[in-house]
Amino acid sequence: MLWSRTVAKQLSLFGEENALFNTAVRRLLEMEFDRCLEVLERYRKLFPWGRKVGSEVEVAKFWKSKLDQVGWAQINPAEAERRYKVWLKFEETFGYPWRKDSIKEQLRVVFFAKLAAGLEAGGHSGLPELPGGTPLGLIYLMAHRLDAAIESLQTLIAAEPENSRAYGYLGDTYMLRGDASMAKLCYREAFVITPSKVDLPRLQDDDLKKRLDELVEDEDHEGNSLEWFPVRAQLEGIFEPRVFRDLEDLKHWLQRYLDLSKVYNRNEDLALVPRLFYHAMVLSDNAPMMRFIKKVELSELRRKMKEWHPALFAKHMSLLEGRPTG
Repeated sequence: MLWSRTVAKQLSLFGEENALFNTAVRRLLEMEFDRCLEVLERYRKLFPWGRKVGSEVEVAKFWKSKLDQVGWAQINPAEAERRYKVWLKFEETFGYPWRKDSIKEQLRVVFFAKLAAGLEAGGHSGLPELPGGTPLGLIYLMAHRLDAAIESLQTLIAAEPENSRAYGYLGDTYMLRGDASMAKLCYREAFVITPSKVDLPRLQDDDLKKRLDELVEDEDHEGNSLEWFPVRAQLEGIFEPRVFRDLEDLKHWLQRYLDLSKVYNRNEDLALVPRLFYHAMVLSDNAPMMRFIKKVELSELRRKMKEWHPALFAKHMSLLEGRPTG
């Protein structure tokens, strides 16, 4: 009988401990930082032998010092940009990325859901970007409002076709929706346009992140591993080859290549070589259509590719000829 009462008492204490901790977490996720800290302090006093809650205390203190007592009913774009910058400071302070089941990740969804709702209530849902250049689609993405994120990011891309950041976030959104093939197409565009502007820590494709990490460590790329990534990714089958639907698409791509070539020939900027190689590789992939184009000879194009990177050129030609690439 004594043993039963002891076990019952222990179970009761365990239940009280969990209930109090869960109350603290709920207050944190409701962004009631003072009340969260009060509950956590009571928890520490009642259960000194319990779980360590130092991380939760620090998170609550951070937000209490930054956004305590602010309103969320209606938010203008400038204020939304400010709060987004505070969130970035939070990520920096607490070492983002975190586990997907962490309290910080739960707080992210709550924070950005409130931010998105406040912008909408203020009549700013159609804005493609915040004043500091943050895509509104990213706010929706962080709130896990994926349909709204896709619509907003597609609107931004229509206005700014060279916005690699927007393409990257669009890829993240499709990946979270489970559409990996569409996500890969968006990631391909992002890395082709300006790979340095892709938000790599937020990338949702784990296989892509792993390959990027491996490539950055590869000393064979002379410090330009990120720039060479689109080429590598296509040759390794991560990104699909770009196939043109008609001559107009081909001519548009050819003009991009010629514009890059002019800049390269004028400045001899070696940083442009990976982009030149990729653009040339796409033209080479579409060799049957190139016979209708007189501005560039395919043989000369491939000669330059071999000069720029012999090993990658050899792999490209092996794939075109259907030979094993080793």
